[in-house]
Amino acid sequence: MQCSAGASTTLKGQYMWDEAPIVLRANKTPSMRLLFVSVFFLAASPAIAFEADVHHGLTNWLALQAGFEPEQAHIIATFDERVDSGDTPFIDVVGLYACLAKDEISARRAGEHHFPSEGSIPGPPETREVVPNSRAARKAALEAIEVSPSQAQYRLSQLGEALHVLQDSWANQGIPTLPQLGEATSTCDSSFAWGHSEMRGGPASHRADLTVYWPMDTVAMAQATYEILKQYPAISDTRRSARSWQEIRQELDEFINASTKTEKARWFVAHGINDVSFLEGISLPDGAEAFLQHWPDRKLPPLRSEKSSQHAVEPALLEFYNRFFASWLATKDFTALVKEFSAAADTNEGTAATATSMTSQELESRLKLWRLNDHGSVAEIALRREPLTTEERASIDAIANRPGAYVSYAPPSSAYFPLLPQGGHDVSPLLPFFVGELAPAAGHPRAVAVTKFRHAPYDIVGVVAEAVDGRWRVTSVVSTVDH
Repeated sequence: MQCSAGASTTLKGQYMWDEAPIVLRANKTPSMRLLFVSVFFLAASPAIAFEADVHHGLTNWLALQAGFEPEQAHIIATFDERVDSGDTPFIDVVGLYACLAKDEISARRAGEHHFPSEGSIPGPPETREVVPNSRAARKAALEAIEVSPSQAQYRLSQLGEALHVLQDSWANQGIPTLPQLGEATSTCDSSFAWGHSEMRGGPASHRADLTVYWPMDTVAMAQATYEILKQYPAISDTRRSARSWQEIRQELDEFINASTKTEKARWFVAHGINDVSFLEGISLPDGAEAFLQHWPDRKLPPLRSEKSSQHAVEPALLEFYNRFFASWLATKDFTALVKEFSAAADTNEGTAATATSMTSQELESRLKLWRLNDHGSVAEIALRREPLTTEERASIDAIANRPGAYVSYAPPSSAYFPLLPQGGHDVSPLLPFFVGELAPAAGHPRAVAVTKFRHAPYDIVGVVAEAVDGRWRVTSVVSTVDH
């Protein structure tokens, strides 16, 4: 993306942060449609890497230390962070490019943004190993610093985007895997797919996203980022004065070891960054204080309605899901929600809960945890493939009993990231959730609605329903990591 002089003025008004103190408050054809939904539902994980505390916050701070003006540093950080679902050109879903369409362009783009590799697409995963700070990882960043000084003030967005892939080369290092959901077998093509390597915790965890687990890698990533920032040309012939890396290194340990949003926010405020709204949705618990800020700088089109108007979906099924999602996002009585919408088996936890039908207790807990403001406190439980234990359900209830525990949205449509289905024969509207058929179970029609909530930006949630005696009922809630 290139910015003109006029765009630079606009960015100044759009991105300058508020200097007020931190706000932390105390606690198509049917067969093609079926294939698309199945693979999207089973393997929707385009990018699993560092989160906004690194891509926005740390990048912003490092740019300031390198001598950039606050506005310039903020632009770099904003465009770095937007590569993670913050702008529509960066949303490449593996369920599309590796499954339905075998789209080489999207697969290559996903690699270029998040999984830098010397391997080719299509190609076996072992030939596409991601190596930290490799030539492929540094390519875009080296091109960014070669910009003409006369254009330097207009190319900060490209610098931010280039830093993202360099940083992700540490988080996504290793041989890419094919993300899967539960015990289901994916039909995706591993020669196209990018998924998080087993050496970084596997595809069903946010562990790879969190600095506390990778202190040495985080330091190496920060140093490489800083070196690129220092080499960027002077803007408007104004020389920048950069601190030494040794000074910066001494201040990083507290940031790396911070294990809650509260601790991260306090580090940033103590280091001169007062607007910490970018921490919204990162996969860490809130900590000592509830985190209620909202980051305003995603560049995504708004939904016109919280109701889906998806084409070619059975009207009764679409109406069912519209009613369900409206109720789910509004209720605090999850027992009543399950009773109204579910056919879950009324059995004890454990063996009775299967891939196609959760117990009432399990379903209630799953629906409850996806409404919690403090999603980071349940992020790992939410991705658990096995039935929740009694202790896990109790921990969810304890969090839910806190004042203001449940997220609410006004208007309701703002709860969702807009989804745009692909592969159909007509132009679809933007959707709050995508509905499609699944293979029948015991002769019963099945469907799934896939959505992405604003308060859980690094995950995708699927609500599976089954038509029992001609009536649609929710049978399970599933999820997978997604950036």
